[in-house]
Amino acid sequence: MPHSLQETPDLADLLLDELEVPAETAEGLDLVAEVERLLGLPRGKAEFLVTESERLYVERMRERFSDIRVAERLKRTNPFLLRIRGARTVEDWATLQVQSALYSSEEEATGHLLEAIAKICFPGGREPTYTDDFDLETPGGGPDDIDGYQIKMSWDCMPMSSRKNLSNTIRQLERVYSDQGKTFTGYFAPCYGKATTTSPAGQAYVSMASREFWQRVGGGDDGFDVKVGEVCALLCSEFRAEVLETLVPQLVKSLVRAATPLIGDRDGNLDYSRLFRRINK
Repeated sequence: MPHSLQETPDLADLLLDELEVPAETAEGLDLVAEVERLLGLPRGKAEFLVTESERLYVERMRERFSDIRVAERLKRTNPFLLRIRGARTVEDWATLQVQSALYSSEEEATGHLLEAIAKICFPGGREPTYTDDFDLETPGGGPDDIDGYQIKMSWDCMPMSSRKNLSNTIRQLERVYSDQGKTFTGYFAPCYGKATTTSPAGQAYVSMASREFWQRVGGGDDGFDVKVGEVCALLCSEFRAEVLETLVPQLVKSLVRAATPLIGDRDGNLDYSRLFRRINK
């Protein structure tokens, strides 16, 4: 019988233990009414947001965890980390790979959902006139002021090249709007956290604290980020439980069947020589 990571519980059980599902899930609730109440949205916008959550979170996650894509998953496997983590069977590989994919996939899907919430809720928010590098445009403090927001999941996801690109775009837009008699201000808006500096030398944009950003999105509500978190739980937690209970175990089994002829032996053990040659071609 092949060795497996006996000290590690079943992946679905492990992740379900870590998942804090609200005592009352979305089942039986009028989701639109709850979103309307929490975010202070009109009915039509609340309905649109519920629909968008299905597209941006549920459908993305279902696609990611229904498609085997064994060649792509092997390509993204770090064989050195796999050794360190003590993986000895193809099932160990599949479990660790899916676990890693789960967190990165839901981070991406949640980022898209939070961007949609900000764009729907921000008073006066609209699609940017000039879309390069910006996700949202709003009226500024004066009648001729325009603010542009680049929305990112966290405060630390701006590589140096992106910072330079954003600053260059802002300088161009400042000239464009100046010719129209208007003033443009560009903001980097993280959904959580805060950068250590807001406007270092050479930077053309203002780095916002996430709390201030959500306060603006909520029309001055200082606790709006907390309400957005509650809405995310209502819209996504129930489906995430489905991913963990059903889709993840099914995907692990499918990956084991597909990958064993490629990286395993007849007993289901990992053949590291084959695995390394498969990845490091």
